[in-house]
Amino acid sequence: MSTACGDPFDSPCIDAGAPDIFDYFLDCQWGLGGERSDMGAYGGQAIPTDIKDHERPPDFPDRICISQNYPNPFNSSTVINYSLTNTSYVTVTIYNVLGQLETTIFDGIQQAGMQSVVWDAADFPSGMYFARVKADERNGNIRMVLLK
Repeated sequence: MSTACGDPFDSPCIDAGAPDIFDYFLDCQWGLGGERSDMGAYGGQAIPTDIKDHERPPDFPDRICISQNYPNPFNSSTVINYSLTNTSYVTVTIYNVLGQLETTIFDGIQQAGMQSVVWDAADFPSGMYFARVKADERNGNIRMVLLK
């Protein structure tokens, strides 16, 4: 929002668009600046499109999918890739072969699509580990081998 519309902070994108493009909706309801066009999708009312909320690109994942870590076996660190069907609260945890939680390497919200996290296992002993990616009520697991 813009300070002109009652917000205490201005977005750096307010009135930052191309000077030759005039924003016809220069008020607090539509455009959030008063000088020229705004950049990006910041505030204001939505402008209807023909895109339906349920439409997804053909390559968009339809379920959580966790790929095998790379490299595997690994020494010191490895990358875990996974895909999310929608923006979700995600937890990525590492377990030992006894099923005991060793560490949590990510805990937060992530956008839909392909994601990756790095596990730095420098302080862990060699052995077999399991990574679990939990996104909302769905989860996926992989087996990893740490060799030092």
